[in-house]
Amino acid sequence: MRTMLFTLVSWLALTSVPSQKIVLAALYETPRPNIVIILADDMGYGDVAALNVDSRIPTPNLDRLAKESVIFTDAHSAGSYCVPSRYGLLTGRYMWRTRLGAGGNLANLAGTLIEPGRRTIADVLQGAGYYTGLVGKWHQGIDWKLHDENARSVIRVHPNYQDFSNIDFASPVLKGPGDYGFDYSFGTAGSAEMNPCVFIMNNKATVIPTLSSQAAQEKYGEWYGRDDNIIAADYMMDRLVPTLSDRACEFVENATRTRPEQPFFLYYAMTTPHNPIVPQRKFVGSSRAGAYGDFVVELDDHVGRLLRRISELGIEENTMVIFTSDNGPVDRTRGYRARWVRGDTGIYGHDSNGPFHGWKAGLLEGGHRIPFFVRWPERIKHGRRCPTTILFNDILPTVAEMLNISLDNHIAEDGVSFFKAITGEANPESFHEAIVHNHSNGTFAIRRGAFKLTVNGPKTTAQVMDDAFPVSFVLHDLGHDIAETTDVSRNHPDKVKEMHTLLKNYVRGNGRP
Repeated sequence: MRTMLFTLVSWLALTSVPSQKIVLAALYETPRPNIVIILADDMGYGDVAALNVDSRIPTPNLDRLAKESVIFTDAHSAGSYCVPSRYGLLTGRYMWRTRLGAGGNLANLAGTLIEPGRRTIADVLQGAGYYTGLVGKWHQGIDWKLHDENARSVIRVHPNYQDFSNIDFASPVLKGPGDYGFDYSFGTAGSAEMNPCVFIMNNKATVIPTLSSQAAQEKYGEWYGRDDNIIAADYMMDRLVPTLSDRACEFVENATRTRPEQPFFLYYAMTTPHNPIVPQRKFVGSSRAGAYGDFVVELDDHVGRLLRRISELGIEENTMVIFTSDNGPVDRTRGYRARWVRGDTGIYGHDSNGPFHGWKAGLLEGGHRIPFFVRWPERIKHGRRCPTTILFNDILPTVAEMLNISLDNHIAEDGVSFFKAITGEANPESFHEAIVHNHSNGTFAIRRGAFKLTVNGPKTTAQVMDDAFPVSFVLHDLGHDIAETTDVSRNHPDKVKEMHTLLKNYVRGNGRP
C-alpha cells in the first residue's frame, strides 16, 4: 500500500503557489489511491448488459465491474455531446460559460478551449503528488504551430480548415494536453475521423500526417474517415482502439513499476463506440446488434484488459476505477453515414438508451444520462445502487474531498462533491440545488429534484437572461415519467416560474448548481 506523509516542507511548497492553486487542508498521513477514469465515447446507458436486461450486446467485463462497484443510476454528463462533457469532467465547470457559449463546438483544428489559469483535475492531482496521464481522445482543442500566424483567428472558428501546408506538424504544439496537468499524454486531438488523423504524444505528433483520404484508401484498402482528412501513416481506424489500449496498459504498468511510492491518475478517454464504427475483424459478429454492438464488445474487451493489468500488478485494492460515457448514443437509424461503418448498420431491436428516450446532443435523458460505476475495493462496499443525482462537474470536487484537498472558489465552481455517496455515508436525492443541461443547438434545461424544465426559444446565455425574449416551457416529472412522454407544465405553473428563475440565476453566475 502506498502512503505519504506530508511534511512541513512539502506543505509549504504546496501552499506557496498562487491563490487559485490547490492547498492541502492539513498535514496528514493517508494512503492515496490510484485513480483511473475510463470514458467511453457515445455509449448509451442501455448498452451495458448489467443495466439493461434486454441488451443484445455481451459486456462481461463491464458487468463484472458493475458488480464490484457502486452504480450511480442518475448520473449525467456535463453536456450531451463531446466537448462540453469533457470540459466539465476536466474543469468542474459548464462549457457554456466559455468562449464557445451555449451549443458551441470546436472546429477540427481549433485552439484550446480551457482558459489560461483554469485548473483541471489533472492539475489538482499533479499538485497533490500524483503522476498524471491522458490516453485517448482530448477534444478540448490544440494550438498547432503555424507558418503564417495571421491564419490563427481563422483556424479557431473555421469548421474544417484545409490549408494543411500552413500547419507545422513537425514541431511541438504551442498548447495541448501537457499544458493542463498531464505528465504524459498519448492520443488524438478529437474524434477518430477529425483532422488531423494523427497520434499526439506529449504535445507532439508521433508521425507527420501526409496522406489524403484517397491515398489512405489506396494504401489500406479501406478508409472509414472523411473525404478530406490529412492522415499519418501509422493511423488506421481499426487499429486505433487497440493502440490506445496498449498505451493505457503501458501507462499503468510504467507508473506502478517505476514510481512505486507515487500514486497515479489515468484519464483513459476511449474513442469507441463513436463513429467510425470499425470493429476489428475478430469482433465482427460477436453481438446481436450489428456493427455497433460488435464495437461495444471490443470496447468491453479492452476495459477488461486494463482491469486485468491492474489486478496483475497487485494494485487493484487501492485503485479507484470510474467507468462512464461522455454522453448518450447516436440514433443509428439516421445518425451515421453508411461508409463510416464496417458491417451491418442494423440495430436488431437493441435499445442503447434502456428506459430513456432521446439521443446524443439532445435534452431528453437518453442524451446525457450515462452509465457510471465507481470501484475501490479497499474503501467502498460494492454491489450497491445509488440514486443520488450526480454530474461530471462533480468528479473533481469528489476527488478533492477524498484526498482532503481544499479547492478555492475559482476551481470547479459548478461542481459539488459526492464522495459521501460513494462511501455510503450519505445518499441524498442530490448534493446540488439543481443541475443544468444544454442542447447542441443552445437550448437549456434545468433539473431540480424529480422535475426537469426545458426552456424553448433562447439559444444563447444572453437570450436566457433577456426577460423580453419569447419562451415556452416543457416540464417533465421524472419521478413518474422517466421516458418524458407527458408535459406537466400547466399543472405546475409555480414550479415552472421557480425553475426558470433559478436557471437565469445560474446562467448569470449567481449560486452554485
